[in-house]
Amino acid sequence: MPKILIVDDEYSIRALFEYMFKDAGYEVVTAKNGKDALEKLNDFLPDIMLVDIVMPEMDGPSFILGLKKLAVTRSELAGIPFFVLTGENYMKVGAHYAFQNNPNCKSFLPKMTPPEQVLGLAKHILGLPDQP
Repeated sequence: MPKILIVDDEYSIRALFEYMFKDAGYEVVTAKNGKDALEKLNDFLPDIMLVDIVMPEMDGPSFILGLKKLAVTRSELAGIPFFVLTGENYMKVGAHYAFQNNPNCKSFLPKMTPPEQVLGLAKHILGLPDQP
């Protein structure tokens, strides 16, 4: 069973994707910001992460930097692929937040992306068949 960590401050986004990924057979853990996500990584090792950018307490870029620092002592955290789902201008966001130089960052999607497309991307990144 693939595992996903969904990091987003909007409850409706977390709930939507939690339901959709669980329905597709994923084990799902959600976090309301980067600080919460780093804490969840103590007990949960995801295969992939869905990360928002603008969040209170700790935003997405700070979470990814924190994850990189944590991976120095916990090597199992080093190669987790993630993709960004954001309400920001996703065409400019990669350069602005320096995600484009991170080999684990696989894609940027606007929050209005159809959920089925988000699920399809996660399956593609993980090398899973696209059937339900």
